[in-house]
Amino acid sequence: MDIIHLDIKSMMLMCVFIGFLISGGLAALLRDRYVCPGMPYWVIGFCFFTLGIFFAVYRAYAPLWVSVFFGNLFSFIGANLLWLGLLKYNQRIKPFHYSMLAFSLLVATLLLFMLNAGVPEIRRAELVSFVFNMQSLLCIREALKDRAKYESGRLMFAVTCILATTGSLLRFLTYQYEPSYSLLSTNISNLLLVFNAIIVLLGLSFSIMLITSQWLQQKLAAFASYDALTGIYNRYGLSEQSSTTLFNADGKLSVTHYSVAMLDIDFFKKINDDYGHPVGDAVLKEVAARVRQNIRHHDILARYGGEEFIAVLPETSITDALNWAERVRTQVAAQPIEVNQHAIHVTLSIGVVDLAEGKYASLEEAIGKADIALYQAKENGRNQVRRFG
Repeated sequence: MDIIHLDIKSMMLMCVFIGFLISGGLAALLRDRYVCPGMPYWVIGFCFFTLGIFFAVYRAYAPLWVSVFFGNLFSFIGANLLWLGLLKYNQRIKPFHYSMLAFSLLVATLLLFMLNAGVPEIRRAELVSFVFNMQSLLCIREALKDRAKYESGRLMFAVTCILATTGSLLRFLTYQYEPSYSLLSTNISNLLLVFNAIIVLLGLSFSIMLITSQWLQQKLAAFASYDALTGIYNRYGLSEQSSTTLFNADGKLSVTHYSVAMLDIDFFKKINDDYGHPVGDAVLKEVAARVRQNIRHHDILARYGGEEFIAVLPETSITDALNWAERVRTQVAAQPIEVNQHAIHVTLSIGVVDLAEGKYASLEEAIGKADIALYQAKENGRNQVRRFG
């Protein structure tokens, strides 16, 4: 059958069916343990957007005002919820952003007033096109805002919104050049609009699923790389971060030199024995926080063992590293850690080693040398900094 002879109302109803099917599939993701920020907004937005298409078809069976008011209202709300979902995902949502939902109601009411006042349909189409394109531009801007290279889902979201804008402009231009145009008439323009709507629905659904997948991957990467108690890198995170910060793809050192410091909390076992493990955990968190205050943005701090920490200091000479270690040691020892009305005095023993001009073959070897220096610090009375060699 020639596609031009397909009933446009049937095709729009098929579009509605696809929209609700996608909404149900996305809603099923809400039952997962980890739900991507913004997902509830996207699911509800999809439902509203699909309802908007349904009421656009409904004008063939009900008074025109019902289609004009509810069709545009639900479409505007759906587009706004997609935008709010992006704001939520980017952690930039503010209470005043929800005012756009009230704006949707205001525009829909204005369209109803224009219909009752006998304003030509082309003027209503201009207003609808302007508002819808404004919403699409907001979505595009937010989808591309601070986008990381791996976030192809957000890029796909933006491209899909551009396609939606294209469909809106097509409808507007059709009104301009075809005075007898009707939304439910079977013509090439409406067929293109229906296909555009289907592609937009599918594109948005794939974008959202891709965003969710990439968000989960990042969350898993964070679980794998960070210590749950202190919030700093664990041993795996130390290895991964150091390999990209210190070495080229071929394994050669990418910095002229760097220093490694191994820090150990003195008599930590006694703290656990005297006060209990919850207090010991609080001490670990506070020590990590105090050390982190002295870390530059390109330095690497990790929890290496029970009460041991590793600090990797790129482009830092041994003199600067020793000064850094002494400053950290002094700051930790100067102020007791308050936990459950206990004032716990904590000191650190620190071993420091520097790597320059291929002195050690790997980070692991440098850490081994720092561990030897740490052992010397403990053997000589603790609460001190020792350099290897």
